[in-house]
Amino acid sequence: MIRERQRGAIALHAIFQAIAVYGVFALWYWFFITVVEKDLIGNFWSYSLYAGVGIGALLLRAAYNANDDAARLSGLFMGRLHLAGRQTLFIGTVVVFFLVATKDKEISRVFLFSWLPILYGTLIATNLAMPHFVFPLAFGDSSRQKFLLATREPAFRKPERLAEWIQRQKRMGIRVSGIVAPSNFDTGKIQTTWLGIPNEIEKIFECESPDVLLWLEPPADRLEMTRFLNLAESRGARLMFWDDLEERFGARAWSAEIDGLNFVHFRREPLESPLNRMLKRLYDILLSGIAIILVFPWLCVLVWFLQRLQSPGPLFFRQTRSGIGGGQFRIFKFRTMHTGSERDTSQAREQDSRIFPAGRWLRKTSLDEVPQFLNVFFGDMSVVGPRPHLPEHNSQWQRLLTAYNVRSVVKPGITGLAQVRGMRGEARTDEDVVRRIEADLEYIENYSPLVDIAISFQTAWQILVPMKTAY
Repeated sequence: MIRERQRGAIALHAIFQAIAVYGVFALWYWFFITVVEKDLIGNFWSYSLYAGVGIGALLLRAAYNANDDAARLSGLFMGRLHLAGRQTLFIGTVVVFFLVATKDKEISRVFLFSWLPILYGTLIATNLAMPHFVFPLAFGDSSRQKFLLATREPAFRKPERLAEWIQRQKRMGIRVSGIVAPSNFDTGKIQTTWLGIPNEIEKIFECESPDVLLWLEPPADRLEMTRFLNLAESRGARLMFWDDLEERFGARAWSAEIDGLNFVHFRREPLESPLNRMLKRLYDILLSGIAIILVFPWLCVLVWFLQRLQSPGPLFFRQTRSGIGGGQFRIFKFRTMHTGSERDTSQAREQDSRIFPAGRWLRKTSLDEVPQFLNVFFGDMSVVGPRPHLPEHNSQWQRLLTAYNVRSVVKPGITGLAQVRGMRGEARTDEDVVRRIEADLEYIENYSPLVDIAISFQTAWQILVPMKTAY
């Protein structure tokens, strides 16, 4: 019931944005031909085609990108700002592809590209207006819902999360009348009224007449489930249970219907999609091919020259690392340590005596990783993914987090989410290791082609402006 309300609000917001985008597009066209370029080639209707393509991309993203829903429904300013950026990037990419595919010479490129900043501003404004315009329009007094909370537990494990959830639902016309709970239940943290104990729920139900009975834990058995369902439906109300599997098992749970059966699983894996795997592999081949052709040859000459001056020996350093599915492969790197140091498998430390001076610069700028584009091209690695660890480190670190080996369901990467968040260099403490693993798992569950592109750009920037943790 709540999900349907959310989907309806998101759909209304998308329509509201589409109208606003077209209106602002028309105003910008009028301003452009009036002030900027009076002899603009083409007419309004030919330009409107591109507005239609952009609006189609906007609506398509709203329909199929569930990751944007949280930003739309939350009241966080930065979340709405980032959403507008993602929307603009997607729409701009689709419009440019359409322009290139049609080879349209009757359209001013200056007009189209000058429209994109206007589009970004429009999307920011409409995203910020959603809670103030769409929610009141969609959830007026006639569509308000009254919730009655109930629990058998004397203490709720995460009362802060429940309080935040209740506060957010107010925007969608949902009001909590109170909670039925044991007499020693602390209602202060969830900021609601205690109405009585569970044994009195029938009487309380009659007095409050809620639209929805929300139990804060699953039923103990089938008989209890039947009792709650009959209690609600006999009075024309709905019954909901909080699925707290995440709290019970310590991992995020996802439900899915697969060929007629319902299942619960604990990890999302976007890269199980053949399309996502194909897109990721194409991106890997494209980027590694460019690096191997344009960067790798001259960098080999430069590194070889620096090594001859400071630490003669092999150009490359090769080492066994753990790959996808727990398999092993030989990784390529430019040698940054004195010859013989490769037998020491301990992590590189700040001011490590094993590293020659030019090697410090190569490591700080991550240029020592460039040969790994060969591993990417050959299919052992990906451009973006969890960093490949030594097999010895795997055996040490998997004790720190049960889900450690989930990292191996995807190919290791040259760079990753942990690296662009500053988690580079030596992992000095167990907490450092856990934070990196959690970032890797977050990447695996939230992969998209745009995420890979964003991480790649952030990595390129960090080559120019190295972080303090890089050594």
